Amino acid sequence: MTAVTTVGLVGMLPASMVSAQSPAAAGGQSVTVLTDWGADSTDQVKFEEITKAFTAKTGIEVQLDGSSDILTLLHTRVAAGEAPMVAIVPRPGIYADYANQGALKSLDDLGVAGFADAYQPAWVDLGSVAGVPYAITVKANSKSMIWDRPADLAAAGGAPATLDAFEAMMTTMAASGKKPLVITAKDSWTLTDWFENIYFRTAGPQKYADLFGGKLPFTDQSVVDALAIVDKLIGSDVWVNGGRQIALSTGYQDGLAEVFGTSPVADFFMEGGFTGSVAINDVNPALVAGKDIAFFPFPDIDPQYANSVVGGGDFAIAFSDADPAKQFMQYLATPEAASVWAANGVISPNKSLDLTTFTDPLVKAEAEQLTSAKLFAFDGSDLLPGALGDLWPTTLQGIYEDPSTTADQLAAFDSQAASEFGR
Repeated sequence: MTAVTTVGLVGMLPASMVSAQSPAAAGGQSVTVLTDWGADSTDQVKFEEITKAFTAKTGIEVQLDGSSDILTLLHTRVAAGEAPMVAIVPRPGIYADYANQGALKSLDDLGVAGFADAYQPAWVDLGSVAGVPYAITVKANSKSMIWDRPADLAAAGGAPATLDAFEAMMTTMAASGKKPLVITAKDSWTLTDWFENIYFRTAGPQKYADLFGGKLPFTDQSVVDALAIVDKLIGSDVWVNGGRQIALSTGYQDGLAEVFGTSPVADFFMEGGFTGSVAINDVNPALVAGKDIAFFPFPDIDPQYANSVVGGGDFAIAFSDADPAKQFMQYLATPEAASVWAANGVISPNKSLDLTTFTDPLVKAEAEQLTSAKLFAFDGSDLLPGALGDLWPTTLQGIYEDPSTTADQLAAFDSQAASEFGR
């Protein structure tokens, strides 16, 4: 899934996914696209390569605009009857709202045939509202990764598949004098990722959706049970380098240096795919990807939720079923479009991509994880409305600092959640 030769759609896709319009015949047509990236952002610049490839193939010009405040801009344009034909949005809740308002065109309306075959069911479900597909995941990232020093991991027996095996491994490593796990609780957002990975793997997809969708109270026993596992794992003075109090004063990048700096003192660091780039570019440029730094998937807990991934993504939705919008959405669902992303080091979960073409072993491994995931959950804190997205990390930080306050902290947060969700 990196630089690959761009091939034509014909012969690569079902006939229903191939536009009958030639570039010459499409002259004068255009499609307006609004993205959730700033006009000069790296992602916007990379996405322009997709629009150029689309125009070269179809002759349809792309009028591309980007905004880091897409929620406000999109709301204003839709309300004024000036919605873009296609938009790239950062959260499922956005397109669910527009779908429920009847403002969106479904992928069925657009004739995006073969979509369900191009993605794992988890991605199809994520892009659906009430069982109807509306959104194509054009970009994805994982937050279910435990970063490691490959030589040390190999010496400890290799990647653990289950949480029990991971805990046993860390106990053995700690017995030799090294506390292997780094926790960066000073940056409270990292605690949300620990909770979400454990909650999804213990409570399952439906309760996860209900919790972050406002239907299930945060005082539910499933939340309490998951937090107990979180505390056992990342509050352990046996496994955590420096223990709880040091973790509370350690930020993300400083913690990363404890594992991947020039004088490492620990072995494991849990965070998303961006971590590899930060470690190599900002912490220790001498690191060699795949040799000095790698990751293994967050271990399974309940077997029925095995091979789960928590992460984020960006989604293409259409407000128009005019032919240029149809063709652009169809193109975004193809391996060809995903290959253009891949050539720029960006991951699409389209499972038809040839992942062996990635040159960066870290990006390739993340792409393999995302395209093969059986279950996928969107980052929960990013789904929370209003001020809850900021309050939830602070709540988890307070619970981490003093677990005896768990019930009170959850009750206080749920009171705010009930108000925000209107329940």
